Amino acid sequence: MKLTIAREAKIGLFAAICLFAMFWGINFLKGKDIFSPNNTYYCVFTSIDGLENTNDVLINGFKVGLVKDIEFHDVRSGKFLVTLLIGKDYEIPRNTVAKLISSDIMGGKAIKLEVSPDTAFYQPGDTLPSAVEIGLIDQLGHQMVPVKEKAERLMVEIENSLKVFTQVFNEKNRDNLTQGVENLNKSLYNVKQSTAALDTMLNSPKGSLRNIFSNVESISGNLKKNNKELTNIIQNFSSVSDSLAKINIVQTMAKLESSMKDLNSILAKINSGEGTLGNLVNNDTLYRNLESASRGLDLLINDMKNNPKRYVNFSIIDLSRTKYVEEKVK
Repeated sequence: MKLTIAREAKIGLFAAICLFAMFWGINFLKGKDIFSPNNTYYCVFTSIDGLENTNDVLINGFKVGLVKDIEFHDVRSGKFLVTLLIGKDYEIPRNTVAKLISSDIMGGKAIKLEVSPDTAFYQPGDTLPSAVEIGLIDQLGHQMVPVKEKAERLMVEIENSLKVFTQVFNEKNRDNLTQGVENLNKSLYNVKQSTAALDTMLNSPKGSLRNIFSNVESISGNLKKNNKELTNIIQNFSSVSDSLAKINIVQTMAKLESSMKDLNSILAKINSGEGTLGNLVNNDTLYRNLESASRGLDLLINDMKNNPKRYVNFSIIDLSRTKYVEEKVK
């Protein structure tokens, strides 16, 4: 009976030791040291932003305690009461501010005590003034909010564009696009052939364009050689144009018009039979009389040639010549 009680006492003692070890180990893993003496302080935050129990309490980056508890200070205001355990070896001067900060880039939180030198110190159980420090991650998060919104809008626009793209490039349009690409390839091939032909015409010794350029070069050379002659020709043309410019074209045209009127009047008179030229043109009698007179004159001349003695007599002494005596004026 005594042996059984002793064994049970040993088992109970072992179980108690195991429970205490487990409790100490759990608190040790949480950062709590149940054997070290701590002072309790409080601070109030409007937002804890992921602050949890056992998070560190730091002074200039050195751990001096941990967060013991977080609870609502006032449910209606939404504020939180945070309990801090700080080692008794660290006195907290007055004007010290408990700031909620980001402890790492993963978003971990901690309480940083910004200590201000002072001769007075907080007493255990006092409430420290609090503040929230916006860290790099928080700033990045705030800056990423508009970027996120723009990215969401961009994704919606891309989705709509893809829908339109899908509707536009249906099977029929894809076939048309394929055919268009084929036609484009053919056009590029034709351009390539044309370029090759043009290159041949330009670079080949017998190329037509090369010959044209040679002829143009020859013509330009000839023009350069005959520059003086061309200058004289241009000067002559200039002189002629100046002379033409000096002529009174209006007066000349007026005289020409007057002459044309006179000529038209003469022609009208001739056509109407006025005057000798009009009778000659329009009256056959005058023409016949002139023709008869011309024929008689022709016969007379022929007869004078054939029988000159009939018309001309020569004698040394003309006895029958009539004498004329000049009468004196009394």
